[in-house]
Amino acid sequence: MKKNIGLVIVILVIGYNIYDYFKVKNDSLSTDIENCTNKFMATNPNIDKNIAEKYCKCAIENIGEKYKNSTISTEKILENEQSRMQDCFDYAKKAKQ
Repeated sequence: MKKNIGLVIVILVIGYNIYDYFKVKNDSLSTDIENCTNKFMATNPNIDKNIAEKYCKCAIENIGEKYKNSTISTEKILENEQSRMQDCFDYAKKAKQ
């Protein structure tokens, strides 16, 4: 009986930690997308907000994870991933239509 109670407590603690990790990660992703959208629209005022949001979500999900712990300069990342970023922009424009 004591083993079962201990096992239930361990499962609950691990489950909560996993839930907390994904909640924090999701909140961070939302903040990153919002910041990216604001910056993108500031430099491209003629772009619709929905397109900017879709572009930023695509770019962050596809490129952000790859470079999140990288020491490569922003300019080098932009140079390396220019075609992927263009694909994200094309995807965002098509999704709007």
